[in-house]
Amino acid sequence: MTDFERRLRAAMESAVADRQPPGNLVQQVRRRHRRHTARVAAAGAAAVGVAAVLIPVGTGALGHISGPAAGHPPAAAPVLYAAYAGNVCGDQPCTRGHQYPPNPAEVFPISTATGKAGKPVKVGEGPGSVAGMGTIAIAPDGKTAYVINTAGTVIPIRTATNRALKPIRVGHGRLGGPEFIAITPDGKTAYVANTRQNTVVPISTATNTAGKPIPVGPAPVWIAITPDGKTAYVANGSSVTPISTAANIPGKPIHLTGNPGEGAIAITPDGKTVYVLTINPDTVVPISTATNVAGQPIKVGLTPNVLIGQIAITPDGKTAYVLTGGHSVIPISTATNTAGPPIRFGSDCHSQPFVHPPASIAIAQDGKTAYVTCENAVVPISTATNTPGRPIHVPLRDPMAIAITP
Repeated sequence: MTDFERRLRAAMESAVADRQPPGNLVQQVRRRHRRHTARVAAAGAAAVGVAAVLIPVGTGALGHISGPAAGHPPAAAPVLYAAYAGNVCGDQPCTRGHQYPPNPAEVFPISTATGKAGKPVKVGEGPGSVAGMGTIAIAPDGKTAYVINTAGTVIPIRTATNRALKPIRVGHGRLGGPEFIAITPDGKTAYVANTRQNTVVPISTATNTAGKPIPVGPAPVWIAITPDGKTAYVANGSSVTPISTAANIPGKPIHLTGNPGEGAIAITPDGKTVYVLTINPDTVVPISTATNVAGQPIKVGLTPNVLIGQIAITPDGKTAYVLTGGHSVIPISTATNTAGPPIRFGSDCHSQPFVHPPASIAIAQDGKTAYVTCENAVVPISTATNTPGRPIHVPLRDPMAIAITP
């Protein structure tokens, strides 16, 4: 027992005996309490000093822990989904008049972070397999990719597992079947252009069931939906048909000079302008969504007798990229509606004579890179410099379509 403890015990015994404690004990207790408080305060100050050193290392500016320990891992890099068929000429080089055999169709997930193609997802369901460019659309939440098959179906793919689900029947198979798919910004409805039946078929993405076909005129081949989701523009024949998505009712066709041909169409992010590719002549026609009136055609000087590819517009709306079937991309300034010099990437593609498979283009959500399909490869193009980068090789040769997750 310490001297202090003995004095404290004596004080307690004095209190019990109704005696006064020694005169100096109260002062001793007070002094001891002050020394204890000082030590606690000093220890607390030291602890605060340590915390101040550790905060910049493990904590963000607002006190939230950064990194995996916070339970908020960095966002995954976008994934490209590229649809390819096998060699349309079989194992032999293509020759004039060659009889094309049936081909398997596969969708390759490609990491934009690593530039490597993953294990393919088989979507072939008959000869011809995937129909062509524009046959993949990804839901706005990035969870499901929808792929058109020439068997007359749409095949949903879960992007988390890259597993194909039950096909959705939308029309007849083979040539002239479903050609293109687009999804509304709210992700609730997918619209499929059914070329042979001259209709557009709505699909509920909640139930993956097809609705009543919408008549739109001859040979619909392309669809673009306004950012507000209110109108779907369908390219068919020599006109473009607007559809009210609220009632699924077609409006008055917008007539164009020239034949849309492959019918490539895109809408600016502000929703004010629709751009449509035409052939004979080779132009891009702007359409005002406010008036549904076509403007002055933009000459793009496409390669004669080569199938037109596609249009993609950067997220900032400043540039429309026109992909041609001649291994080039033509940038168009949307501010002036003038075409720039073509961006050529053919040296990265294993092309064959007499064959011009449809190519496709998709632009990353950050707007920095456009991805273009070609034979055996996907070629990234920097939108800052308009120069092609190192190609990403894929095992199958003939490109069909491409889309990118948000």
